Amino acid sequence: MRREYFLIPVAIWLVSIFLIQILGAIYAPDSSVIPDECPKNSGNCERELLFYSGSPESVHSAALEWVDAQTMASIIDSNNTESHTVFRTSWLMFPDDFYLTSKCTQSGTSLQIHSESRLGLSDLGVNSNRIDELVEYLDNIEFEPHICSS
Repeated sequence: MRREYFLIPVAIWLVSIFLIQILGAIYAPDSSVIPDECPKNSGNCERELLFYSGSPESVHSAALEWVDAQTMASIIDSNNTESHTVFRTSWLMFPDDFYLTSKCTQSGTSLQIHSESRLGLSDLGVNSNRIDELVEYLDNIEFEPHICSS
C-alpha cells in the first residue's frame, strides 16, 4: 500500500472535525440561558428536574465540581445558580450544550438539567448518560439542610 493512501483517512477525519466545528459555531445558542424545553420528538435532548436538601448555591457548586472533573468540557458561563457548559465528544468533537439551573422552591432546592446536542438527529444516548452520571454523583453527596422560603 502506498503511503499517500494511508493519509486519506486521516485527511477525511481532520476535514470532518473542521466542518463539525464550523457547523457547531453556526448553531451555537444565542445565550447561556437554559432552554424552556427539549424540541418535540428530539432524539438528541434530555432534561431532568431534581430536588435536593442543600441550598441552591451548594447544589450548583457540587454539580460544577462534577463538570470540572469531566474531560472535553468547557464552562462557557456560570454564576452561583446557573451555568452553561459545552461538552465535546471524543472522536469527532461534536458540541453538546449542558445547562444547570438551581433555585429554591416549595419542594426544596430544584436542579434543572438540560443536555442537548447541537448537531444531528440522535445523540446515541450520550446526553441521557451524562445526566445519569451527574445524578449518581449528586446522590452520593450529603448536603447541609437548607430551608427554602419562596
